[in-house]
Amino acid sequence: MNPPIVGLTLNYRDASRTRRCVQSLLADGAAHVLVWDNSGDGGQSAAELRAAFAQDLRVSILESPENLGFAAGVNRGIDWIREHHPGAWVFLINNDAVVLPGGLCALHETVSAQPEAILAYPAIDHGGRVLGPIWYHRVLALITFRSLPGSFSYPSGCALLFAPERWSMPLFDEEFFMYGEDAFLGWTHRNTSRLVHAPGVWVWHEGSASSGMASPFYEARMVAAHLQLARKMARNRGDYLRLLLGRALSLPARAVLRAVRYRSLAPVRALADGWRLARGPHRAGSD
Repeated sequence: MNPPIVGLTLNYRDASRTRRCVQSLLADGAAHVLVWDNSGDGGQSAAELRAAFAQDLRVSILESPENLGFAAGVNRGIDWIREHHPGAWVFLINNDAVVLPGGLCALHETVSAQPEAILAYPAIDHGGRVLGPIWYHRVLALITFRSLPGSFSYPSGCALLFAPERWSMPLFDEEFFMYGEDAFLGWTHRNTSRLVHAPGVWVWHEGSASSGMASPFYEARMVAAHLQLARKMARNRGDYLRLLLGRALSLPARAVLRAVRYRSLAPVRALADGWRLARGPHRAGSD
């Protein structure tokens, strides 16, 4: 493939899944893979990964002294790839996902065929449920899998191929610690041809392996992301109040439904925790 593709994945104390992810990238033709280790565990996870790939010069492990969050970790990884593999395209993938055979080539062809595109994203098999483009309702903060009036599409940060030479700015807004950064990317590039959906299912994703579905961390960070999106998408103060009102209706309803579904009070308790996270420094309480 020309330009070559360099894989990028973030690791958070989960070397076994990260190892599986890296192996899938190499098997599908990635010229190199960078693992950005966000574990903040004194180097234990990074050391395990270095041992696993000690004999493979196609894999680099970079260890962050603290957990910078997803958006910042991705941006730092892309910076490293720009410097050490100039001209390469970056395939970002969650560490609990694997690229399916032919996926990198299909995404490469999609970006190559559309000069205005800065990235392409595939349909993803989430444990048997195939999901294509995702839609975000600006007022009600609803994530859906079909377009609704008032919604816009965005690429999942789970897997995407990015052409750095076509976009000099950081890919993600680092005010988002985890979740929301991909939705805001879609909002930023709405009504353009920069974000392209590649037909076909090219990635299998386990889903929320690091953060834990319905865990206090996941639920609080998700609430915070919805509130941050309201602030960043608001056109003026009146519009911001309208977006907050929409979330005042939808987020409690979401919390109750998830509490029943997962038989846990964590989604309800996360409403207050998420509000505090959204109002304070965006890295406060990072794990």
